[in-house]
Amino acid sequence: MFRKTLRSLSLFVVVVSVSAAVNAQSNLLQNPDADRGGQSWRALGESEIETTTTNETHFLVRNGGYFLQDVELPKDAAGKYILFIGHGASERINADGAITGLPYLYGYLMRPPVPGEKEILAYLQGQQMLAQTNIQDEWVTMWGIFEVPEGTTKVRFFLNQALRAGVPHNGSAARFDHLGLYLFATRKEAQRFVREYQ
Repeated sequence: MFRKTLRSLSLFVVVVSVSAAVNAQSNLLQNPDADRGGQSWRALGESEIETTTTNETHFLVRNGGYFLQDVELPKDAAGKYILFIGHGASERINADGAITGLPYLYGYLMRPPVPGEKEILAYLQGQQMLAQTNIQDEWVTMWGIFEVPEGTTKVRFFLNQALRAGVPHNGSAARFDHLGLYLFATRKEAQRFVREYQ
């Protein structure tokens, strides 16, 4: 009887642990790999869904075009940490190190519109949100971790192409794939997820 109870308890712990892990790693983005075309995303400027010869799909932007998606956050999001993550590749690599043409992730943390008050609570950039590569068409991971302030109800997730002053766009493509928006209780949990991200 004791062994049976212990076995049941162990199974319960495993199920709870797996459930917690899945919940902690639930992607809040819809259609993060463009498998359903541009569904759930707004495309602005020169932006499209690219299908490769091997039938893979990617988000692609040129000349400053971009995609965006608005994501409603759970009511208990304040004080937690939001992770932006994804893979990016660029056709353009500038010999002088200029960032023009490189893919980068960007975001807003927002609250409901209130007359006379700002809707955007935080502009999310920096960290590793810009693709750090000096190899043409190399896929690299981009990411950033940000604390969610009180009152935040929505995230706006952008797929952008970088531009440095004095270095204009030239029609080159920036590509995005395997995108994610995740909410974690602690920054350490988010950092651990980044280390294990493929």
